[in-house]
Order: sequence, then C-alpha cells, then structure tokens
Amino acid sequence: MDGWRRLKAEAIDEHEASALWAALELLVPSEVAELSVASSDDTLTVHDHVSFEALTGQTVAAFQARFSWLVHDGEVFLSPRAALAVVELACRRNPAPVLDLVMAEEAVAREKSKRGGTIENWETREPVTTSAEFEYDYYLRRQKPVHEILRQWCGYGSVTAHERLLAAEAEVNRLDVLLAWAVDHIRRTDKSAAELIEREHEEDRITPYTIRPVPQRPLKPHEIPRIEVPTRRGWYR
Repeated sequence: MDGWRRLKAEAIDEHEASALWAALELLVPSEVAELSVASSDDTLTVHDHVSFEALTGQTVAAFQARFSWLVHDGEVFLSPRAALAVVELACRRNPAPVLDLVMAEEAVAREKSKRGGTIENWETREPVTTSAEFEYDYYLRRQKPVHEILRQWCGYGSVTAHERLLAAEAEVNRLDVLLAWAVDHIRRTDKSAAELIEREHEEDRITPYTIRPVPQRPLKPHEIPRIEVPTRRGWYR
C-alpha cells in the first residue's frame, strides 16, 4: 500500500493524462507496456524490458532511479510522472504518427469551429447539434492543451520538418492539378506539344526512389557505351 501511495503522489493533470494515453496507444504496443487505472491512475506497467529499451533508448532501471516505482506480481509499475517521461522519449524517436494524429484532430476541430457539430446526449444517447461557438470553446479547453503537449514531446525540429513535408506534398498536388488543366487547354490547339509536356511530366517525376543515391556496380570496359564522334576526313591545307 505504501508503494501505491508513492505512485499516486506523482499524479498528473487531465491534459497530461489525455496526451499520455493518446501517444502511448500510437507508439507503445500493449505487450511491451500499458497504462493501468486499477490501483493507481495512469501508472505504467512494463512487460517487456528489452523492447521497452528499444522504444525509449533507456532501460527501465533508468526511470526507476528518477521516479517512484514498485514491483507487483513480478512486473514493474512506474509512476504517472515516469510514464510521461517514457512517452516523451518515444515521441522524440518516432514523432510522425503523433503529429499526424494532432493535425487530423485539428482539421476536424477547424471544420466544427466553422459550422458546428454534434455530440451524444449522455441520457438518451441521441445526437445533439452544437454551435460553432461551443465547438471552438471545447477545442480551447480540452483539445488544444493536449495538442501542445504532444507537439512539445515531439520536439521543435520534428514539428517543423513534418509541417514542411506536408506543405511540400500539398503544393506538389496543387501544381499537378494546375499542369493537368494547362495541358488540356494546350491539347485543343497543339496536340503534339501537349503530349510531349504530359509525357515528360510523368517520366521525369522526382520521387524518393529517384532522388536516393543508389551505389551501383562499376562497369567493365566492354560494358561502357561507345560514343562515336564524327570527324572530317580528307586533306587539309
């Protein structure tokens, strides 16, 4: 009981708990570690110590040295504060799934803040229409703090790199649509030019596979293509 009281003494607030559960579900398989609410809210039970170290870059003992813990039924239970530190390290090592989740939830919240949404009535279980003002207030109070915590765990460098990647992909898609529209208009007056532009656009695409430097086997002398250079023959004065 003293051990459980020590774990409860390192409690976290509701926003930290929401971020903890969201990130852990994305990054840490349940067979490696899982959260518990049975004896103490938000405590982390570690099942597989080897996989745990691979996900976080630190041993379980390293967290035991910094935070409260106990051993129960042969398994290590870490405090909620320790669980936050574990998930933060996991986010730094694999930020993409977490940032994808944050941006997806923000996209939904943006639409609801413009047009409103629906919630379930806890008594009748029937959907109830909500106003845009209600949805925006809900986002500020409940979602935004959690998103800020998740972004902080992922690190500034990861956030900016992820956002730049998404912006680049969106811009490529926009230009692709614009070029298709332009080629269709050119085809009405110059079909051959339109086909040339379209073929070059498809064949010369830059992809992760074409931009990646791939070492290749050196060519033997007989494999090197022969280049013929025409020269003028005859007597010169």
